[in-house]
Amino acid sequence: MAFGRRFGKRGSFTSGSTVYKTGSASYEIRRHALQRTIEVEPGKCKLIPLLAFHNAEGFSSSISGISNKISAQGSKVYPTLAVQDGSKVSAIKLDITIEPKTQNSSNIINFYTGRVTTSYHDVKGDVYGLEADSSTEGKIKFSDEASSATLTDVITSSGSTNTPPELSLTKDVFDYGDTIKHWWRGSRKNVMFGGQPIVYERWEKVPSKCKRSNPGMFYGMWIMNSATSVSGDTDVLSVKINQEFNEIPLIQ
Repeated sequence: MAFGRRFGKRGSFTSGSTVYKTGSASYEIRRHALQRTIEVEPGKCKLIPLLAFHNAEGFSSSISGISNKISAQGSKVYPTLAVQDGSKVSAIKLDITIEPKTQNSSNIINFYTGRVTTSYHDVKGDVYGLEADSSTEGKIKFSDEASSATLTDVITSSGSTNTPPELSLTKDVFDYGDTIKHWWRGSRKNVMFGGQPIVYERWEKVPSKCKRSNPGMFYGMWIMNSATSVSGDTDVLSVKINQEFNEIPLIQ
């Protein structure tokens, strides 16, 4: 994923109705929408999840002031990126704004972006920043990759999303590695001038190995801040993500 004034190829999205039917049974399409702000310090990196496996239906909530004239499902929404085992997600809408935490006219920040996709037993391999949960089949954990690594759930038992840990990964170390490049793909350099925000807004297709949620499924974006640390927060990247997608549950 390249950040700039224009980005990559345009994805496509086809939305069905609120429910779909098979035989006499009806199944509700789950509308997901969530907002997050994640900060990346100079010389650090973060692996940001966009979709992740969950072994149960994610939690839903209601939004006041929403009628059926606005949404066929009324106020019901799933504010989580957790996708239940067997459910299908064909496309996601991403509205991403990246800017310095503190504006400064002299800002020139180099940062790199890319994607990570895992499925089935991939996460049991050497995926930097991720670990398999040995006690729960298919569950994924963040790893801070420290000498005594701290592991945290990507998706909590309730279906909410934990904040990704800070990773001490530099571009020089990334370029040297071969294993990490197998998983952390599509590295693109981005340059931010004068604190001007960089915006990415688009429906994009979900990679084929992540369309159908399965144990070990993870689809994420990595951001590496290659700026040199200065006083204040002028080189800290603030990543604001508004995300939407439709989850089609597996027909039982």
